[in-house]
Amino acid sequence: MIKWEALDKPKEFRGLGFIDTRAMNSALLCKWIYRIESGDKLRRSFLWRGRKDARGGHCLVAWGKVTRPLELGGLGISDLKHLCWALRMRWVWLKKTEPHRPWAALPIQIPGQVYAFFSIAVISEVGNGNHTLFWTDRWIHGQCIADLAPRLLEAIPKRRVKQRTVHEALNGRSWVLDIKGARTVGVIVDFLHLWELLYNFELEPDVEDVHIWRFSASGKYSAKSAYEGFFQGSTEFGPYERIWRTWAPPKCRFFLWLVAHNRCWTADRLACRGLPHPVQCPLCDQEDETINHLLVSCVFARQFWYLLLRQVGLHSLSPQPSDSSFDIWWEKAIRATSGLMQKGLNSLIVLGAWTLWNHRNRCVFDGIPPNLGRALSLAGEERRLWSVAGAKGLSSLTAPLFGS
Repeated sequence: MIKWEALDKPKEFRGLGFIDTRAMNSALLCKWIYRIESGDKLRRSFLWRGRKDARGGHCLVAWGKVTRPLELGGLGISDLKHLCWALRMRWVWLKKTEPHRPWAALPIQIPGQVYAFFSIAVISEVGNGNHTLFWTDRWIHGQCIADLAPRLLEAIPKRRVKQRTVHEALNGRSWVLDIKGARTVGVIVDFLHLWELLYNFELEPDVEDVHIWRFSASGKYSAKSAYEGFFQGSTEFGPYERIWRTWAPPKCRFFLWLVAHNRCWTADRLACRGLPHPVQCPLCDQEDETINHLLVSCVFARQFWYLLLRQVGLHSLSPQPSDSSFDIWWEKAIRATSGLMQKGLNSLIVLGAWTLWNHRNRCVFDGIPPNLGRALSLAGEERRLWSVAGAKGLSSLTAPLFGS
């Protein structure tokens, strides 16, 4: 017999000129990876610089964090690699649930991570056992044999692991004959455990196997649920609702997102990178500048918040000398209110933080001295514009506006 490797060579190399699908799939996979990396590079550059040539130093937040969902601390930008994996997983799902499709027997180039995720995401309920794999599928109370008898699985030839169905394995207990490796004590213990689990198990010849997708309520695969499944176990982003569920211009919410990740170019971060930076806080000239100091601990900032909130009768919620974290103070202030007032206060805090940041930048780059009256006047003007633009919560705070 002639090996396939010889047949798929070109004719001039003594082959038959058949197409080498493995080489073709490998080439397609390499091209796919290259395109994803190129696409991510362009998207990253556009986000941070608005052009196609951004470097690492221009990116304030790692791309892996940017592509997380909003509630997990990202910007909700799709991760192309995970999105492609989720879409490719549809092929595996259809091959599993509809094995009679014409293409089901063809080899499909799927990354190993996709198969690993799919094996966790699908639970099988066995009927006749014809379309459930005995050694790899999760069909024993939602678990697979790798969970129940890992040492026994190591004694099974890989070919049997990939091909043996539940129907074949339980027919005459053929699964016992698959054991070819060394019969160590661990293998024997796992064998007895598995034997006990399967002793009274009976197939139902007239019932088809059912495969359930764990990440959707319907039990059916969807690309959205598969994509979201890649973020299972990630830590939730605490300020998510306060930033993204409030009325404010996108640039202001983006700024607060950077604040939450401590990625604003304040003096402490500039100093760590050896870049020119203010020696003291530009607003109070008393302490080293950090984003928390600038927005909540600075004497100038505390006066600003008190006067800003006094205009709407909420000055009791202004930062106190003991408050050192902007996020903690923000959460505490929001919890003290409810309903439409809470929405208005949330928008007002976003507006105030944005005003302080802009005033600080004017002091640093334009050389103007800190001016509390000017900062309050700018905040009042912004509040008018936000109210006109549709900030209903902010409009509900009926106290007089600055400058009126």
